[in-house]
Amino acid sequence: MERVVKKCEKCGKIGFYDVNANIHGAQGCNGNAVRCNISFEELDTMSRVANDNNFFQAMMDLKEKDLIEYQLKMSQFRTQVRQQEQIKKASRALSSETIKCPTCSSRNVRRISGTARVAGATVFGLFSKTARSQFECRNCGYKW
Repeated sequence: MERVVKKCEKCGKIGFYDVNANIHGAQGCNGNAVRCNISFEELDTMSRVANDNNFFQAMMDLKEKDLIEYQLKMSQFRTQVRQQEQIKKASRALSSETIKCPTCSSRNVRRISGTARVAGATVFGLFSKTARSQFECRNCGYKW
């Protein structure tokens, strides 16, 4: 099934559609879906950077107005996505192969995400164990 990028004329939602789909049926919208000037791969890359309809629209407008600037931005986004994937891959390899819990010696550890650390600091302050830690043991729950 070929997927393309379309925009609903009624609600403005930009997303992936089957090539033959002409109606945006999500949440009872039933608006007419019109094909956009960006490819499936381009929207996929953009959605990994920011999943925001206004961002997608701004990028489509940029493609129409200044193709060179658009290509430059897309190149930067692709690089950013590759770096994020490499970091995730390295983090998984690092946590599963080399790091072990200092309390129970288990290798079943995970890296605490930046988002979780910020949330811990926001809720419990900077003295939160989650905010100050990088890893958490999935066996005993110890954080370091």
